[in-house]
Amino acid sequence: MNSIQQAKKIYEVCVLNAKAGKTVTYREVLDHLGYDAGVPGHAIRYGLELAWIACSHTNLPILTSIVVNNATGEPSPSGYSVPDWEKDAQKVLKHKEWPRVDEIDWDYIWENRKELSNTYGTRGYWGD
Repeated sequence: MNSIQQAKKIYEVCVLNAKAGKTVTYREVLDHLGYDAGVPGHAIRYGLELAWIACSHTNLPILTSIVVNNATGEPSPSGYSVPDWEKDAQKVLKHKEWPRVDEIDWDYIWENRKELSNTYGTRGYWGD
């Protein structure tokens, strides 16, 4: 599964959970993507970053803010490095209208991922 496919599935599972008013664990996301139990959460890091910048670029609340570690109940600092993630998560949980996954220009997001990450996501994430 490539990063765009991951991002689309992450977007979908996050929307389902956001509409239900709850967070989702990295393990639940991994399961939704079909990864085996032994696969660590960082296996979806690129998909998470693409979903993050896609939301930001399209003026949506940042869906990946509701993806949390099962043990801590918080996002991984290396995966969602925003100190006020709870504020972002509340915006996600209150948001009612989410575009369908195919309404987002994922090719544009991928092609411009460096600039978009530097603007909206994790600066330097995709290299210089």
